[in-house]
Amino acid sequence: MKQDLLDGEWVYKEENYRRAFELIDRYVDAFADGLSSGRSIRAEEIDVKRVLLLGIGGSGIVCDVVAEILSSRGIVTHVSKEYTAPPGEWDLIIAISYSGNTSETLNSLLQFLDQEDKIVAVTSNGRLARLGEKLGIKVVKVRSGIPPRYAFPDMLGGILGYLEKLGLDFAKMNLEEIKEFQEGLKKDKRIDENPAKEAAVKISKSHPIIYVYREVRLPGYRLKCELNENAKVFCHYAEIPEALHNDIEAIPRNGLMIIPRSFREPYEISKTIEALSRLLGEEKSLELRARSKSYLEEIIELFMLSDYISLYTSVLRGVNPLILHRIERLKDINAAYHEIKRRLDEELG
Repeated sequence: MKQDLLDGEWVYKEENYRRAFELIDRYVDAFADGLSSGRSIRAEEIDVKRVLLLGIGGSGIVCDVVAEILSSRGIVTHVSKEYTAPPGEWDLIIAISYSGNTSETLNSLLQFLDQEDKIVAVTSNGRLARLGEKLGIKVVKVRSGIPPRYAFPDMLGGILGYLEKLGLDFAKMNLEEIKEFQEGLKKDKRIDENPAKEAAVKISKSHPIIYVYREVRLPGYRLKCELNENAKVFCHYAEIPEALHNDIEAIPRNGLMIIPRSFREPYEISKTIEALSRLLGEEKSLELRARSKSYLEEIIELFMLSDYISLYTSVLRGVNPLILHRIERLKDINAAYHEIKRRLDEELG
């Protein structure tokens, strides 16, 4: 059977899969390295009340997680994934671009260059790093040379480490417990004892439909993006209860309802999911759960689970989880990207 591939050690010796799993197996260590990098940046404690976050794609979802964390502390946040960011008075402007060359993020940042003391950048290199050197912008450097989406733990750790220096302490976590959760997802765990492999088998035979609610919106979106990029799978993504008033009428016969679950899940949502499972049949649903009962640890575990699922699905589909074709080609032929980089190069001299 094709699913037996996942328990065959030989398949992971193929270069693309070997490298992808090497990267993801360092997830917790990469997060810890990011924390250390962020904590190493010189900063004084300030009263942060309004924060603007600039980022898109893999970097953008880091912005989303940070915004959710900050918002839970009563801090006003705005995440911009556009070519221009909204003007306003911000206490802190966070620009995240793994490559340092993301056109949308760079273009948005250009309008704030006269506020360099409020800016912190998270990047591996590129124009964003050069901008930091020229203007004295604080730069949290993360490891280079990997696909941006694999650098999520590095970038998240980096910005949380820096926020600690500002007096916003969010990163008290039990990393050893997260590592224990990760051990159950690794390739040496057989399908019947590995929830990521089990999920990949079901996804590879179906049309994935990811349903989320507020508490798990970000992990669900991460799964959608990783299935797109790593496994080259097109999947549906919607929020409940809204989706229950429209798109459930159009779920295809081979549809698989995937729902991340949280220990913070409201009672009404729990009962709604139970009813939906009865309506569609339990064989048509897949639940994803973390082990931790701490917000940040749960988020990291669910993100990690999503990433492993996408890699195992890529194995079953026989596709390369490291290479992107259309995304990179679009960057090459998009004249707007080249114009933005030209303007920034002029700024850099």
